[in-house]
Amino acid sequence: MTKSRAKTILSAFLLALAFASKALTADGTALLEKADNIRGPGPNFSFVSEIQPPEGSPVEVSVSVRENTKGLVRYTRPAKLAGRTILYLDQNMWIYIPGTGRALRISPQQRLHGAVSHADIARTAYSSDYVVEKTKVAGNGYIFELKARTRSVAYHRINLTVDKSGAPQVAVFHARSGDRKLKSAYFEGYRNVLGMKRPARLRIVDHLDGDAVTIMIYREFEDSTAPAAWFQPNQLRRL
Repeated sequence: MTKSRAKTILSAFLLALAFASKALTADGTALLEKADNIRGPGPNFSFVSEIQPPEGSPVEVSVSVRENTKGLVRYTRPAKLAGRTILYLDQNMWIYIPGTGRALRISPQQRLHGAVSHADIARTAYSSDYVVEKTKVAGNGYIFELKARTRSVAYHRINLTVDKSGAPQVAVFHARSGDRKLKSAYFEGYRNVLGMKRPARLRIVDHLDGDAVTIMIYREFEDSTAPAAWFQPNQLRRL
């Protein structure tokens, strides 16, 4: 084979590989949206979550999601936290504590209970906050390398593993550099919820705290739309 012939074949191979990579990334974007739809049944819904930290008593919250990008978290127990409310609007978050005058701005990265952050409770759509940089075939599924669209999100990089149907299996959260693992979240306890098998349990392993484990249990999913008036910081003390 002549050198020019070999260069032609190599160029054609690299071009085909580039097209295949772009196609896989495009497919990854569609699968990421499907994974979001499995985690949350549509743009408007509600559910109850029990958070079991590695130490201390469980915490229960009622969550309403509106238009995928708005989340309202209301604490129901323990009694000392009942009435506390967290509001998520796009990348902005507020907390209202009963007895205080107004809602206060908080950070999505701030931890609440164990390894659970504000964003872990109220934010359900990865496709809204991240772009698929790379998609890899892995066993019977795929690994998406996700990069944050803005610097204000809770996690700057996520490696999300899904099966071939798009059902999420594990998410590994990284620091901005991408080489430091913060925590891993395992989607477990799949059961039929609103017409589809969805994870009912999230096991979060905190790599910054000796791999301590926090469990989130999901139940009482409803396909419902909370009033738009609820999603305003100045209305939280009235809920």
